Amino acid sequence: EDYLQYIKVIDYNKKVVTNDMMQTFLGSRVARFLGNVHPYRHTVYLSRIGESEYVALNKIGGDSPLSAKGRSYALRLAEFADAVVDKQAQAFACVTVDAEQAKNLRRRLANDDGHVVAVGSWEDTVAGDIDDEHNAGRVYEGMQLTRILRDGADAFEDAPSAVDGVLDAVGQGPVTLIFVEPTNPETYTKVFARLWTSALQRATQSVAFFKHPVIRVEDGKVWEQLGHREYRNLNEQYAGEYEGLTGEEIALRQPEEAELRAKDKLGYRYPRGESYYDVIARLDDAIQQLESYQEPVMIVAHLPVLRLLYAYMLGIPREQAPDLKIQDHTVLHLDYDGRGNLRERRYFLAPE
Repeated sequence: EDYLQYIKVIDYNKKVVTNDMMQTFLGSRVARFLGNVHPYRHTVYLSRIGESEYVALNKIGGDSPLSAKGRSYALRLAEFADAVVDKQAQAFACVTVDAEQAKNLRRRLANDDGHVVAVGSWEDTVAGDIDDEHNAGRVYEGMQLTRILRDGADAFEDAPSAVDGVLDAVGQGPVTLIFVEPTNPETYTKVFARLWTSALQRATQSVAFFKHPVIRVEDGKVWEQLGHREYRNLNEQYAGEYEGLTGEEIALRQPEEAELRAKDKLGYRYPRGESYYDVIARLDDAIQQLESYQEPVMIVAHLPVLRLLYAYMLGIPREQAPDLKIQDHTVLHLDYDGRGNLRERRYFLAPE
């Protein structure tokens, strides 16, 4: 069979044998991809960046910093990364309690063996779509209160270990509370995790509050947990001549462009800018890397990028990708078990 072109994959990526495939671009790319695919559990966390100043003004593109609301999300995202990605909490909820709800906190909290835990129903605090089957950010009875963000504060702090202390810290409210169900210490195994963002400042600012503990491994080597890597191929879709403009301004200047984009969101290319096809092309290397890793990867990037990554992971046709809904200030937790089953959870961390 030496006269045939073929690729033989043995035990998935343990061994890849190619014959007369590396002489062509397509053949070499297929061989590389198959060499990266593995049948092991793989976890990916996807998050849109926090709201930027341009987004607050309904402008597209650019490289503006985070708005005040975006910075608030960055604080919450760091708490999620610490509790879920690093410490592998079994459940996580970030809820903001307003002044009226704060009056009833005493009947919703209880002391339990040195911790403050939730009791009763917290359905009125659920963020996001309460009917979304993937909404995992609910507070349920027995979850431990671990962190609080007081009204006007610029950082989370450890929650007091008694209800009276929590109520003193909350005051009149509002306050943001972090509840978790810790992982079972008897089954807990430290998980190494990676962090990717785009190279734009609003992306790097979205992860500015992450903790990066150093983990010592064998042979004296160290691993920086959630070590931050910036990749330009995760940048926002480039809007070319329309960078920094609002939709209304574009419609006034060139109304025909809005019609063209509405007809073909996937193929439409901004003047001197990018189309979704262009973004797909530059995501190729990122996906190859993503497939090769067994460690959890957290990706904080922009809507077009996340739509395409989400569509790829769930097997959604790329023609549908530009219309996928990924909410602001939300983390998508995608857990692939290595046997074809994918579990999705969504955590709504939006500041009020």
